[in-house]
Amino acid sequence: MEINNKKQYNQGIGKYKILSSTAGVGALVTTKWGGFVMPLSISDWQFVKTLSEEIKKPENSNHTLQQLQGLSGVEIIDDSRFVEFLKQKKQLTALKCFVAVPHIQLDKFNQIDKDEHPIYKKKQELGVELKDEMFIIPAINFPKWFISNNFDMKPIEEWQEVWKAKRCNDGKMDYFAPPRDPNKKTYRTFKNSMLNDKNIYGLLKPVPMVLICSNGHISDIPWYHYFCAKLANEKIDKLEGFDLFNYDCEPCSNASDGHHQLQWITNRNQSESWGTLKCARCNGKVSLAGIMNIKPFCRGERPWDLENRREICTTGHDRTIMQMVLVTSNSIYYANCLSSLYIPDEYIERAEGQLTTEANKMLQKILDKIFPRFERRSESPSKEDFWRKMFDEGDTLRDAADDDAIELTDNDWNALKQSFINPEETEEVDVLATYRYNEYQVFAKNTSTPGDKPGLRFENIILSDSLKGYFTKIQKVDTLAITSTQLGFSRVSMPSAKIVGGKVIYPDDQIKPIYTCNKDEVLVLPANQLFGEGIFFMFDESKVNQWADNHNLEKYFQCNLSEDDMGKFMSDEMEQYGRARFYLLHTFSHIIMKELEFSCGYPTASLNERLYYSDKMSGVLIYTADGAEGSMGGLVWQAQPHLIERIIKTAMNRALNCSSDPMCWENEDGLNRASCFSCTMISETSCEQRNLGLDRRALVDTKFGYFKDLV
Repeated sequence: MEINNKKQYNQGIGKYKILSSTAGVGALVTTKWGGFVMPLSISDWQFVKTLSEEIKKPENSNHTLQQLQGLSGVEIIDDSRFVEFLKQKKQLTALKCFVAVPHIQLDKFNQIDKDEHPIYKKKQELGVELKDEMFIIPAINFPKWFISNNFDMKPIEEWQEVWKAKRCNDGKMDYFAPPRDPNKKTYRTFKNSMLNDKNIYGLLKPVPMVLICSNGHISDIPWYHYFCAKLANEKIDKLEGFDLFNYDCEPCSNASDGHHQLQWITNRNQSESWGTLKCARCNGKVSLAGIMNIKPFCRGERPWDLENRREICTTGHDRTIMQMVLVTSNSIYYANCLSSLYIPDEYIERAEGQLTTEANKMLQKILDKIFPRFERRSESPSKEDFWRKMFDEGDTLRDAADDDAIELTDNDWNALKQSFINPEETEEVDVLATYRYNEYQVFAKNTSTPGDKPGLRFENIILSDSLKGYFTKIQKVDTLAITSTQLGFSRVSMPSAKIVGGKVIYPDDQIKPIYTCNKDEVLVLPANQLFGEGIFFMFDESKVNQWADNHNLEKYFQCNLSEDDMGKFMSDEMEQYGRARFYLLHTFSHIIMKELEFSCGYPTASLNERLYYSDKMSGVLIYTADGAEGSMGGLVWQAQPHLIERIIKTAMNRALNCSSDPMCWENEDGLNRASCFSCTMISETSCEQRNLGLDRRALVDTKFGYFKDLV
């Protein structure tokens, strides 16, 4: 449809996409009119701001999430386990809850259609009118440089001034969206009787290039400085970098104001060329050949922050050098997303010494407030002295807990003391693996859901004799809820975790946050929660270990990768937890998803995997959720004993052959062995590990396949 004014300037996007790997704060989202927009920081999302303001009010300090939801006119996602994890492990110490991204339709005029939204209707019944801003994600035009029909090239601010000066549509800026070309009339007319100039204008074309750096910054190419530097034959592609943004430009010889008037001229005879930049005043020309090689210093721009506060950008001791990429390049955006399976707190059995939610609250209070005061007034403070004086010989810590209504048992205080005095002894090797292990334990230790809670319901199925030698249990999961949120993003390359001294170090410092405030000021994070169903497979741990040892598979799956290889962390993680185990779990997951596609009609893109892999767990959860095809009981139906046995056997027989054999079967290059899109690879949106670490020979090889006796 035609976008006639600013009120119609909306870009529809699914609520599940805005927090995905391809779209979110700081990403470039393609629009229906052919341009690009960048979503702003969540600090500028009105529904996040409104809920945060309600939480800050002193009179609301004891309100439940349900009460806060009613006051703010938003949908709150209740996942306290996930909230506590982010508070403790990601230092979001003030985090209160998640707010759901609102699902909203656009009407036939491309405007917000909120009238039928349940939250809007409910608030309207109470006499409160929710504004459009409560249902949108704010964004800006980016890149900001545009080309007109007559080849003129300017940033959007200058095009706005031209629009006003030419009095296009009477100079009203509402009609400049999305943006329009003041030089190109289409000679169609508006129905708006208020306008004297009723012409519809064509669209400006965005420049298809931007600059990005490895620290997450993004900038427009400073085209005016680029033109001047190239005209002066400067070497802007030298390896040590070039200060392009601050280049001192020579004035235009044919202009009274000394300003060049840039034009972008394309050469149709050389399709591989970007074309030429030309000054319409002095006829100076520079070729765009080699623009991919420019190396300007980064000036730390963050356009997703409305205030665009710049940062000093360095890599080591040197200024960071940016690189030019196309606006459609994958390297522009890598989202840092986290997901959590909803597990009620009472279902989780905590290991000895592991802190409860209440104990963690008290530990944070001690570290943030009580111990710093003790340090300031003590000549030689130690944590042992602190604990003795404040707890063993006094009631300071107990009183502090009572003040905040924190209820702690004797076991909680003992675990709290250990975590405070010797934090290194209680620190997890891998915080994310430990978090997922809690989920695994709920399935592993229970034959059915240990209570009656919405959000999780499962039970064991009866294993056939042919499957008992491979699995400890298989469970049908009738109901599950997955909460997903985004913490930040990176550019150029996806930061990878590293294993240092046996401990997993996550690259949080390389991630640009999606908020502009300090970490300890974040009260609300946007999230999506999916409800669905699944099948859980728990492998026989002793059988897996025996299989790997008998065939010396750790050596067979050995793979040496360079430090900058995309799969380096995965390879190191396999070294720590068992290579054969990972290949077995991951390939089995993909093969079963493929088989569900063949035998049941589920496309693999509608299925997801959740791998439970470490030295303490061997399991796979395959699930589908609302919004995907087949989430109305169809997947659980396949978990009937006779059906799941047939699916597993058929999947293993199908894994014996691939249309790319023998090349696929005999491949031993990199992390993937006998694997390709014809046999084991699936949609990357369904895979947790980017289709890496796959080998169907681990399943069905006649010499060492785990399921070789089943085929």
